[in-house]
Amino acid sequence: MTTTIPELDSYTDYDSFLVDQFDPNTHANSIIHQSAKGDLDIATSLSSLSFSIDSLNKQLHDQVTTHYNDLLSQAAGIRELETVLKTVKVGLKALSTSMERLSFKIKTPFEQIQTYTTQLERLQVTSEMLRRVLRFLYLSKRLEMQMPGGDLELTKAALTLSEVDALLQESDLEGIHVVDNEVRNLESVRTRIVESADRMLQEGMDSQNQAQVGSALQVFYSLKRLDLKIVAMTSYLSNRLHSQIKQAVDIQSLQKEAKESGMGNTTGFVGGGVRRNNGEPSVGAAALWTSILWKRMEKLMDEMYNGCVKIYLLERVLSRKRDPLTQTSFLEIASNSMDGNMVHRFWQSLSTHLEQELKASARSSQFIHQAFIDGFPRLLNLLHEFFSRASVHSATAVSEDVQSPEVVLMLRAISSFESAYKAKTAQRGGHR
Repeated sequence: MTTTIPELDSYTDYDSFLVDQFDPNTHANSIIHQSAKGDLDIATSLSSLSFSIDSLNKQLHDQVTTHYNDLLSQAAGIRELETVLKTVKVGLKALSTSMERLSFKIKTPFEQIQTYTTQLERLQVTSEMLRRVLRFLYLSKRLEMQMPGGDLELTKAALTLSEVDALLQESDLEGIHVVDNEVRNLESVRTRIVESADRMLQEGMDSQNQAQVGSALQVFYSLKRLDLKIVAMTSYLSNRLHSQIKQAVDIQSLQKEAKESGMGNTTGFVGGGVRRNNGEPSVGAAALWTSILWKRMEKLMDEMYNGCVKIYLLERVLSRKRDPLTQTSFLEIASNSMDGNMVHRFWQSLSTHLEQELKASARSSQFIHQAFIDGFPRLLNLLHEFFSRASVHSATAVSEDVQSPEVVLMLRAISSFESAYKAKTAQRGGHR
């Protein structure tokens, strides 16, 4: 039921009393201020306020009287609600107490276990770190004792150094002073081991000592440098032979040697009989030049033979040495890194250099061009003697019927002189 405001109350302004920021003092001061200006009488305002208060009290009394039963039932409900709320409050307090007890039983042990677990993990890491440091120091001490042992202890020292490298790679020991101090010395030790292995390998190759070569290769394998060393060694042998081939047929070098030889003979060919206009020998000095050239070719064949012997020795030792775990031969490891057979690549390089230098020399000198054509049987005989000597150290024997790939490569290098020789021989036969 909607209650209407009495007609007399409609003249009373209740809105000013409903403002959230209503201040009695401010409102009273406003009435006094208006009274002082003559706009409003204080007595009238007080009378109006008293009337409004009486009216509101009467209205409240009417509302209570009208809704008496409803208010009683709501008051009774409030009492019941307070009882329920009190029960809930007691239950919440009991729950909070239980949660605290449960937290103490679970959270505290959990935090302790978490702390102990962290401590255990850190202790394990520290223990493992100390174990690796001790292992590193032990290996460093062993390496220090092995280094003065000479060639016999060199392979052991290389193996120890490889263990040290592996340990440093799998463990972060940087920042540990005792380790950092030792690491600085490792590079100088590594340099000494590599230099000693290089010397041992070179001495073993020169003396054909398989034990020395094998020990040196084992050192490079332990240091994970075997493939690089084999590539470097084969390149060194190929480049050295290339330089010797070039020197053997160099017309300037030949001219100089002919001059030096000609100064000491009594044939009358001063300075080796060299014509100054084109650097070719005079007719009388041609025999001297030819003799010097073929002596050089004979010496070159000896150098080529020595190079082949070394490469075959290297191949033989590599095929016998194996990885102790995988049983993979060192030769297979070297071949994989070189993308092909080591010996075949050496022969390819040798034949290519021989062909290039012989052709280049023949183009630059008419004397050399003619000497190799006229003396082709001699050149072929030198090569066959070279093949026969080299085949003793290889698995392939020289045969008249079946030629090895190496022989084919080398004969192809002099094929241009062979063709010219056959054409010249055929022309002579036709004239007869």
